[in-house]
Amino acid sequence: MADRILKQQMGSSHSEFFRLLPLALASDDYAVNGNQVVFEDGGKRVEIDLGPEGTRQIALLAIPSTPVEIRMSGFDDQAYEDFMTVFERAFQRGGG
Repeated sequence: MADRILKQQMGSSHSEFFRLLPLALASDDYAVNGNQVVFEDGGKRVEIDLGPEGTRQIALLAIPSTPVEIRMSGFDDQAYEDFMTVFERAFQRGGG
């Protein structure tokens, strides 16, 4: 089980990220230190670092944007896929 590092831009502000985090982790048992989150579950560990908050401008629409780095250890392939499905779904926005 190799460590995994995922870097991505998320379309959320820091406050929105922290509001949705319990849903994304399927738990409220995690530690926050500034803009870093550490979540441990058995032998699995997730560390999340939030970068500086910004804005993505699309024509007249301003969307919050935050760079995020997620480091994961102790996850086999299936556990990684399961975790990422729940995590990404928590931050998914509906459209119409």
